[in-house]
Amino acid sequence: MSAITDELEREVAAIRTLPDAQDSRTEHRRNRHFARIMALIAPRVRHFTRAYGLLDMAEDARQACAIGVHRAIGAYDPARARFTTFVNWQLRCELQALRHRVRMDSRASAVKVGARTVSIESLAARDDYSAFEIEDEQAAERVEADCAARLAHEAFDSLLAQYEQRMRIRAERELAREALRQRRTKPGTVHPQEADSIERALANERAIVTRYVFAEGDDAKFDPDLPLDNEKQRQISRRVLRNLRAQVDAATLN
Repeated sequence: MSAITDELEREVAAIRTLPDAQDSRTEHRRNRHFARIMALIAPRVRHFTRAYGLLDMAEDARQACAIGVHRAIGAYDPARARFTTFVNWQLRCELQALRHRVRMDSRASAVKVGARTVSIESLAARDDYSAFEIEDEQAAERVEADCAARLAHEAFDSLLAQYEQRMRIRAERELAREALRQRRTKPGTVHPQEADSIERALANERAIVTRYVFAEGDDAKFDPDLPLDNEKQRQISRRVLRNLRAQVDAATLN
């Protein structure tokens, strides 16, 4: 542990033990400790200023870091981390926010559209929202809905893949036993045509149950082009869903 780290701990502890009184003597002591802290972390302030490309506005960066230090002192918990570690994240956050306010957003997604991050607080202070307009108020809801739908499809596909693998193994074993009794193939083997038949049956089953689960309405749950009637498609879907439910329950218990 370095001497600077120890000194920072002492200064932060000293400033945190000061009373909340606003008298000039207490304020003078608080300012003295704070100035000492800023002097101790000055090298890392310069390092982060350079890392975030803010050397041309070093004074603004220093003031932003001072705000970060104030916040770090107030939120610091010695039991969780050393102050020298905790304050680094505060400095990074303030400098990142400063860079976003004064320059084009450097994130890849923002660069593509020429986006610029603005401070809502600064606009509110000026009562000027002309540069900040929400073009599509439902965009966030649609994004969340699409993400939820995609996650649901991926989870359902994964469960179906596990179920199909079990059904495939079971069907192949039954066909292999039947072929062995009839002496049509070597022990433990399945005829290629029968294996293809298994795959077609599983694919048809997948199409039926996927449509049943993700249909937007009751009228769209069943495929009218299939030779199976609606009741048969419903029975297939419910049977598969019962198996998937049992599969999930078994995985949860394990």
